Amino acid sequence: MTKAAALLKSGVGAARYRLTGHRMPLSVMLYVTGRCNALCATCSIPLRARPELNTADMVALIDAMAAAGAVRVGIGGGEPLVRSDLGVLVNRLADHGIWTVVETNGYRYPERADELARAGRVLVALDGGEAAHDANREAGSWRQAIAAIAEASRRGVDIHTLTTITRENIGELDAVLDLADRYRFVANFQLLQQHPYLSRARADALRAPDTAVKKALRGLLEARLTGRRVGTSEKALRYLLTWPGYAASTSQMPHEDVHCMAGQLYCAVQPDGTVTPCGLLAEPGHGRSSKDLGFAAAFAQLRDNPCRACTSTAHTEYNYLYNLNAPTLFEWTKAPRSPDSPPGALRRGLA
Repeated sequence: MTKAAALLKSGVGAARYRLTGHRMPLSVMLYVTGRCNALCATCSIPLRARPELNTADMVALIDAMAAAGAVRVGIGGGEPLVRSDLGVLVNRLADHGIWTVVETNGYRYPERADELARAGRVLVALDGGEAAHDANREAGSWRQAIAAIAEASRRGVDIHTLTTITRENIGELDAVLDLADRYRFVANFQLLQQHPYLSRARADALRAPDTAVKKALRGLLEARLTGRRVGTSEKALRYLLTWPGYAASTSQMPHEDVHCMAGQLYCAVQPDGTVTPCGLLAEPGHGRSSKDLGFAAAFAQLRDNPCRACTSTAHTEYNYLYNLNAPTLFEWTKAPRSPDSPPGALRRGLA
């Protein structure tokens, strides 16, 4: 399925929900593992050992997600490429016509790119120039991320990157956009999330001051409006600018004009098959077991989220999309382009 087809089907599903209240998992974030070949400063997931489904159970889960109406599936971890069967999972999703995004740190992408050829998009973690990225991640990780981006570019893959903004890289966001011009990828940005896998002390040490965050968000908004390759929508950036304090990633009260659709039109699946409303609500108490109930029944039993809004860029984008927000829908149909990046820039950059 193409991105355009996925957007159209998502719009139909969202319109049906508004008219009838019919819930369906249009978008699923599928965390296939908690294991990783890195230990980044912004993440403690690999330290939280969690069982993961085997290949047969994961394939059956994918079949059930397709039957329930999934249109888009993001594959995350941990690091998905530590699973030797990832190509099997990507191909199964493609067989169902599901638009698939694989999130990766890039370490193993060049050697396994053939297995992911049917993925709709590859999203690589990229946190700035080499020093800033390695400070957020680990020594040597920037070079491996760039190698993955270069290989994906060579293959003509739809590449996006995701930058987690911290005090280490908040002055490096223009460097990410310069790399986007060179390699012709689309750069997305997110704030540091306070989730169950990251200790409060570590999050507080990594988080940039609110004033600096707002300045960075305004810079990204200006960059987007002037044609830089910023994938984060104007609507989401303006929403984040209104957030009262970035130390809190979630709010129990609705925020601005967004209505949270977690557990209504999207959800997450943890490595052991637990279905949760979203990736931030990853603890067992927030979910239902797809192994015990089946995926559709587990999704149907999601109720009473403890929050109503959050600073997760991905969740905010989908909330606006599934609320059929016109400006967001329009932005999603466009691919950001840099006026300073002629068609030949990519090949020259890789030469």
